[in-house]
Amino acid sequence: MTQIFQEDAIRSVVEPDEVVDAMEQGFVDYSRGLVDVPPVGLLHFEDPPGDVHIKYGRVVGGSTYVVKIASGFYRNVDLGLPVSDGSMLLYDSETGQLLAILLDKGWLTEVRTGAAGAVAARHLAPPDVARVGVLGSGVQARFQLRALEPILESRSAVAWSRARSRAGAFAAEMSGDGWDVAVVDAPADVAAV
Repeated sequence: MTQIFQEDAIRSVVEPDEVVDAMEQGFVDYSRGLVDVPPVGLLHFEDPPGDVHIKYGRVVGGSTYVVKIASGFYRNVDLGLPVSDGSMLLYDSETGQLLAILLDKGWLTEVRTGAAGAVAARHLAPPDVARVGVLGSGVQARFQLRALEPILESRSAVAWSRARSRAGAFAAEMSGDGWDVAVVDAPADVAAV
């Protein structure tokens, strides 16, 4: 019987810090040719502007495979709706039977993307990072900084966003997480970090 998991149930069992280690192992497996990830499917919309990505993959020899659908409709902000949404379908690799539907609303994608940034920082950042630079102030900016917390000692950042008011809201929210975020006027000010 197929199980259905809503976002709140998924959030209650997924530890974002553990996702960093899982992403790192996923990159290792991919580099060793142990992951089958076909090309991304894409539906593009003009009016309203948006896109839907269909991604799928498996670890060779694994017991399951996943099909992910992630959408982004950029005018949703004007409607008071989230810009992105998504779900995942988990199948049994032996039988092809649908095991679970993960109605995560894109949360797992956000966590995974933040975790990928943390893996990059873990291996490529200098050991003495004093300040993090952030371009943008959306959902992923938040996930990136939060994913860096176990990787970096610094809790200092500079942020630029096309809308200064959104950058200010981002800085205020992240201060509640222990980050000192200074809002800057130009992308070049972030690059200087």
